[in-house]
Amino acid sequence: MKNKYLFGFLCSIILTIIPFISILLASKTIILLILITCGILQVIIHLFYFLDFSLYLKYKWYLMSLLFTLIIISILVTGSIWIMYHMCKNLLV
Repeated sequence: MKNKYLFGFLCSIILTIIPFISILLASKTIILLILITCGILQVIIHLFYFLDFSLYLKYKWYLMSLLFTLIIISILVTGSIWIMYHMCKNLLV
């Protein structure tokens, strides 16, 4: 059990250091790709190694609540971006 937390901790440290190093060495598009990839991987590592998320059938309510949360967050982010875009377009004519 202790090795699981240690592995998750080391992976999260590595995935935090990689974007800092990429800022010094890469171009803007590569930096953006690295940041998004490391962020998504770090969320997955935190779910499986620290929050004990599992894909078994007996944990299906955890999966349903996670999917519901992701849907709500995507609606909020997409709606906010849409509102800001249209406000900028209509106010800065």
